Amino acid sequence: MTREDRRALLWVVGSAVVMVGVDLGRRILTTNDEARFPLLAQDILTRGDWLFPILNGSVYHNKPILLAWLITLVSWPIGHVTQFTAVIPSALAAFAMALLIFGLGREMFGVQAGKYAALMAVTTQGAFLHGRIPMPDMLMTAFITASLWMLWRMARGAPRAWIGFYVFVALAFWAKGPGGFLPLIVAFAWAAASRRSASWRALSLPLGLPLLAAIVAPWPLFRLFHHAEGLRRAVVQNQLFWYLPHELRPGMVAEPIQSAFGILFPWVFVVPIVLVEAARLLRRRGADRNAVFSDAVFLLIMSFVTMFVVIALSQQQRFRYYLPLVAPVALLSGWWAESVVRGRVALKIPWRVCAAGGVLLVAAGIAGAFSRRNALNEVATVWPAYLAQAIVLAATVGAVAVALLVGARDRRLPHAFTAAWVGCAVLVVSGYHWELERRNAAYDYAGLNERMKPILRTSPVVATLGLADMPLAFYLRRPVVAAGTARNLREVVRADSQAVAIVADRALTSLEDRDGFTVLMHDRLALRPIVVVGYRTTSPTRP
Repeated sequence: MTREDRRALLWVVGSAVVMVGVDLGRRILTTNDEARFPLLAQDILTRGDWLFPILNGSVYHNKPILLAWLITLVSWPIGHVTQFTAVIPSALAAFAMALLIFGLGREMFGVQAGKYAALMAVTTQGAFLHGRIPMPDMLMTAFITASLWMLWRMARGAPRAWIGFYVFVALAFWAKGPGGFLPLIVAFAWAAASRRSASWRALSLPLGLPLLAAIVAPWPLFRLFHHAEGLRRAVVQNQLFWYLPHELRPGMVAEPIQSAFGILFPWVFVVPIVLVEAARLLRRRGADRNAVFSDAVFLLIMSFVTMFVVIALSQQQRFRYYLPLVAPVALLSGWWAESVVRGRVALKIPWRVCAAGGVLLVAAGIAGAFSRRNALNEVATVWPAYLAQAIVLAATVGAVAVALLVGARDRRLPHAFTAAWVGCAVLVVSGYHWELERRNAAYDYAGLNERMKPILRTSPVVATLGLADMPLAFYLRRPVVAAGTARNLREVVRADSQAVAIVADRALTSLEDRDGFTVLMHDRLALRPIVVVGYRTTSPTRP
């Protein structure tokens, strides 16, 4: 490793540590998705069953539990899972992803391109946010990035690189299930688009697929022998029917565009420029003197397009599903930035492409707003906050654009990139911190736990109606039964005379006094009134 390599690596490590460490562990877990794996880890610590942890009273089958194991290991020294220990594996995965992108970019385009790519990746909104959430997406993305590195080495003819590729694909599966097979689909698309038999041979399918199957097989086999019915429901209902498209929805076009924009923000604004330059390079691919650059750009373009199309075709759409796009887009952007700095590519803004992208984004936003039932009401309620954010966004994006253009004019592009990176980092960190303070104030689960302690001492059963049960279970440190309807809630609490229920205020009207419920406490959660009710074995005497 040269002195230039060490300096670049130091920049990447230092920047990644800062970006990963800011406000780490302060985010309150507010949804069932966020609290699920910490609860699984807590169950492993409590019961010692590493293979079949229990969630909501039954064995969890929906996804492999690698993240739960990692949270358990991190939390082992203190004996229980905390809000901080729950996010350490995701934070380490975000840090690892930055190093992997640096290493892959260095092999593809040189050390400076790798540095630019890694710095861009850690300041995307997607990587910054999901490195602070105890969900498997960041872990899976790190393994997908590692598998792309191995795929590049396979394309260059490196011996035994195929072993690393299939091992990392298998680990991505262990992180989140079938979504981890995304690099395999990318590899097939790349080989098919290459139109060369050598590309298919590089995949080493006769050896790689059995290796992949051998590493993946333990998860379904253990469940097949011990919990066959639970495995069947997980595979059929929560995997196949969850992801496979089976109906047309109004947001099928808008949601992928919005989610990809949000994940790649704020560097998404250079994506049109990068894609145009990549297309120009690929058009002269056969005549280009540096075939390695052309091959690398082709692989990254295929990765980006394949990932986006596959995820966009999923029946269920979530913001976090698009997190794997960070690696190929950051690497392409790093190549472009290094090429501009070196003078191989002129800094030209394709205004028509940018205008078309802007129109598409606005159209997607309007379509998405009308496809969501409560979107317009939400905007009407919090539009001042959105307006303030939009003003800050516009000012920051304008400052970044001016820095790049002035730097290009004065031939000081390295300094311009530094200024642009600092601006993007400040924008992402400040935006997250502002949202974090507002979110934590709204979801004060710790305060609710303190206020409910006198009630909980004599209440062995806690149920909830109209609220997320898993965050309540995590912060109250006890099982919370989710009741889907008022009737279900009655059935749960009537089984125990000391049961209490935490219900949304709007659900209180469905609980009549003759059902034996009495209000014990009023509070607020998620900016809404909530009520803690108790159950009496005998109804009050009526006059």
